Order: sequence, then C-alpha cells, then structure tokens
Amino acid sequence: MRNLGIYIAGVLCMFLIMSCDNEYTLQKYFVDHQNDTDFVSVDVPSSLLNKDGMNLNAEEQEALNSIHKVNLLILPFKEEKKDKFEKERTDIAKILSTETYETLIRFGSNDTKIAVKSIAKDENVNEIIVFVTDFTKGLGVVRILGDNMRSEKIVKLVRSAEEGRLDFGAFKDIADSITIE
Repeated sequence: MRNLGIYIAGVLCMFLIMSCDNEYTLQKYFVDHQNDTDFVSVDVPSSLLNKDGMNLNAEEQEALNSIHKVNLLILPFKEEKKDKFEKERTDIAKILSTETYETLIRFGSNDTKIAVKSIAKDENVNEIIVFVTDFTKGLGVVRILGDNMRSEKIVKLVRSAEEGRLDFGAFKDIADSITIE
C-alpha cells in the first residue's frame, strides 16, 4: 500500500513538473533587463496621460481608460555594443514569434522595423506590444497593459494618435529626462 502511495505521488509530481510553463515571456524579459545598465526601463501609469485634454470620442475614451500601465524598455544602439544589440533584438523577436503573441501589423522603412502584437483572450486584449528596431538608433519594446481592451477600439485609438488627437506629453517629458550616453 505504501508503494502505491509513493507511485501516485511520483506520477502527480511528474505531471506538475510537466505542466509548468517554461516559455520565456516578454514580461520575464522585462524583469531580467530592468536593471541592465545598457537598457533604459520606464513604467508609466495611465494616470500620467492627460486624458482630459484630448479630443476623443466615446469609443476612443473607453479604449484609453482600459489602459492601466505602459512599460518601456529601450536599448540605444552603440557601435561598440553591436553584438549585444543583435543578440537582444534576436531574443525579443524569438519571444514575440511564439503563438502567445498575435501579429496585428508590421511596417517599416529603411533601417526601421515596427511590429505591433497583442495577447488576447476571445475579443478582449490584455496586452499590446510594440517592438521597434532601428539599426542606427536602437531598439524599444512597449508593453501596453490593460483589462479587457477591445482590439477594434484600440485601432480607433491608434488612428486618433495618427491624427494628433492624443496628448503624449508625459512620454515626451520622460524621453527628455532620459540621458543616453
């Protein structure tokens, strides 16, 4: 009887170990690199966005209100650290190529490449990722975190940003305060 108990416990442990998610996620990547001095890491709560000063319709306002936080991770390009830049670019691209992340759009020109991806459950988006690579300036990953963001409303919000109706003053202030050697 004791052997049966040990056997069952062993099988349960095996299933528990096998069920653990060993996938390296973008969130883990951010945590692993937030104290790396080559990177610039910034967390921006949605409260820093000037929501009142924006000319948004109800759907755009709802989309903006569904955003809770924005995480930025930037690796400026430095010729002497070109190998690290290439390694980190490849690592991020590998993470984002898994089926966890759905590609919404890709675009770019010359040396700049931009990919916008999302993590969604049904119609609700919980995370939007913007991955920018510029082989002369550096790379950046932006994680837009929220609850039950709707993809169609986020698209409308992006369009309003293109039209200049969103106030990104908080991000400009943050960017201006970052000194890159």
